Amino acid sequence: MIAIFILLILLAAGTFYLLHRSLQLTVQAGSVNLCASPSPRSRIIRRVARGQRVTVLRRNQQTDWYYVRSASSKGWVAAWLLRDQSYDAAKSGRLAESTIVLDPGHGGIDSGTLAPDGAMEKHYTLPTALKTYRLLKAQHARVLMTRHSDKTVSLAARPAMSNRVKATLFISFHFNSAGQRNLAYGYEVFKYHHNADQLAASLDQGFHNLPLYDRGIAYGNFQVLRDNRRPAVLIEMGFMDSDFDFPYIKNPAYQQQVAVDIVASLNRYIK
Repeated sequence: MIAIFILLILLAAGTFYLLHRSLQLTVQAGSVNLCASPSPRSRIIRRVARGQRVTVLRRNQQTDWYYVRSASSKGWVAAWLLRDQSYDAAKSGRLAESTIVLDPGHGGIDSGTLAPDGAMEKHYTLPTALKTYRLLKAQHARVLMTRHSDKTVSLAARPAMSNRVKATLFISFHFNSAGQRNLAYGYEVFKYHHNADQLAASLDQGFHNLPLYDRGIAYGNFQVLRDNRRPAVLIEMGFMDSDFDFPYIKNPAYQQQVAVDIVASLNRYIK
């Protein structure tokens, strides 16, 4: 009974210790980083090459990092990279070791704001987030979406996911409304906690090539930011009720450029 009680405590803490039999894994990637802590900004102890075996000493189920022994060294590796045969730490940036939560705003019964022609915000946040998702996955990052389809997701559930998986960062996708046609225009990056200052600055700088007006960085008292303990931002990538912005918002090429800019900014941020 005592052993079961201890195991339940460890599971509740998000870490499962392999108490009886160690798990042996073979690195299938070109190489993976053995890190001093489970973070993409951690010091790299050394690289473990393809074909080498590692012994998993414990697993953190929330972060999906393994604490392993490799030869005479111990450290952390991003579990999702061990079997990724196309990944090679020696040739890749640290973005691959990140856990990123993407939050397409609204969805389901929540349409978001409306354009003058009745177009719904939710129909543009999702494709923009999905384009970002595909680019990040191509760089081997661990990417989680609060929704993959047009479904209802509560506001509370969005930051809760970010906190639960101990995300490296969180981005909520939105398009704005001034409440009156052509009253405002441009994109804006919102943050709430100071731990998102650097992330917000990196994204705002990365969007400078966009054809829309840069409204800068602002404080946003939004639940998805306020309840988020991880570095989190909410991006408003144009005004639905602006005759200048809206043609860009609904253009897949603009959505793709936003995604490209986000990935480039995150690579700078992680460095």
